Amino acid sequence: MKSRQQVIDDGRNAARIMQDTDFVRFMDEIEQDCWDEFKTTTPSDSEAREGIYMKLRGVQAVRQKLRAMEDNATIEKKTK
Repeated sequence: MKSRQQVIDDGRNAARIMQDTDFVRFMDEIEQDCWDEFKTTTPSDSEAREGIYMKLRGVQAVRQKLRAMEDNATIEKKTK
C-alpha cells in the first residue's frame, strides 16, 4: 500500500505528465492513427478491428489512470 506522500507525489507526477504538450500530442497521434487504421478495414475484418479497439482502450486506460492518480492525490491532500 502506498504511503500518503507517495499518493501525493504520484498525483503531482501524473498532473505534470498530463500537462506535457508532447505527451498529449503523442497520445492524440496514437488515437488518430488508430482511427485512420480503422477506416481502412472492411466491416468483416473483425480481427483487425478488435486489435484497433484494444489500442484505443490502451490510450484511454493510460489517460484514466493518470486522472485517477491526480484525483487520489487531491483527495489525500484534503484529508489529514
